[in-house]
Amino acid sequence: MGTFDEIYKRILFAANCQTQMELAGILEISQSSISDAKRRQSIPSDWLIKLYDKFGVNPDWLRDKKEPMYLQGISNIDGKNTHVMLEDVSRGFIAKVYETFCEKNADEYTFKTIDEVVLPKSLTKCSTHVFNYNGNGMEPSLPRLSLVGVVTKQDEEKLPILSGELYALYLPQEGIIFRRIFHNIADNTYSLCFERPDLPQSVISFESLQEKLFGKVSWVLHKF
Repeated sequence: MGTFDEIYKRILFAANCQTQMELAGILEISQSSISDAKRRQSIPSDWLIKLYDKFGVNPDWLRDKKEPMYLQGISNIDGKNTHVMLEDVSRGFIAKVYETFCEKNADEYTFKTIDEVVLPKSLTKCSTHVFNYNGNGMEPSLPRLSLVGVVTKQDEEKLPILSGELYALYLPQEGIIFRRIFHNIADNTYSLCFERPDLPQSVISFESLQEKLFGKVSWVLHKF
């Protein structure tokens, strides 16, 4: 059986929830009941039954990720209970969350997965990588411990450099960093800026920017 956190994430995914409040409403329980379950690290069986009744979610998928994910019901055929599978229904998606520190070999990046997160279906095509931002200097655009969705230049064949937008860059020994980029038209250089004006900016050439560029920030979610 999966751990409490693994099952809880699958429950959020199946119920298309982002918050404890939303899940409490779907399960028709109080938020304190969810807090108690988290404290005990135990998923009540009533939650699984409720999700089966409401959405046809397979309890075995929730507990052990055994397919199918959705069931229409249980039919008795020749004295045996048979699960009838529903068509796959996309209620969102589970994304891996990467640490910003990484290694690069040629054009290949090696990332460490530190978490998984349930994201709305609307973000499916808005990013290819999700990072846990744990830095400073990019507030308020990127609060510390926020989740940052990035579309990489490998996935966008012609990723435009738009002056004033947020981008992800790779630096040796640091990994993925985030800066707001401004184009200096006079000498065709680019300024890499923190959001805090008291922190120094870097000025690099177009060629150097293309070498360091990993992707463009497409969305930011606060992580509570």
